[in-house]
Amino acid sequence: VSGPGRGDFAAFAERLEAAGGQPRGPFAAGELGSRVAELCREWNGGARVLASEAALGWIGAGPWQPVPRESDPHALADVSVAILCGSLGVAENGAVGLDGREARPRALPILCERLILLLDTSRIVRDMNAALAGLPDGALAHHHFTFVAGPSKTADIEGMLVLGAHGPRALAVFGRHG
Repeated sequence: VSGPGRGDFAAFAERLEAAGGQPRGPFAAGELGSRVAELCREWNGGARVLASEAALGWIGAGPWQPVPRESDPHALADVSVAILCGSLGVAENGAVGLDGREARPRALPILCERLILLLDTSRIVRDMNAALAGLPDGALAHHHFTFVAGPSKTADIEGMLVLGAHGPRALAVFGRHG
């Protein structure tokens, strides 16, 4: 598989944007929380925002609640924004690898209206071959590992592009460095 010669945030952001996603950053660790909070306010309008335990470690307190440990997927129907940490990014296609250990409950990144993924820019690889070779230890020992590239979309319905048909209708990836 050939791809960009670099695995940096600029190359990743270009491909993510082409897929309909919104690249943000990269930001220093200290400003990440306030930048994510800005987008949550813009996207949310007062509805429910959930952040994973790992995401809370990156962004601290804000207009979000922790993801409930044991959650019935039906209880996630009102989630406006979900905030999760990606394991790695792929510059070739703008995809973010989402480890099954992070995406709990499994339905959360599918049922939310909008998805924010946080990504350490040092974990951006050049292409899918490098991504598969660089999966975090134990990533495949869990139920699933998903690559997310852009918001959910389909053009199956009378040739009209529909966002959010099978998952979130918007995706933003916040790069973090340092």
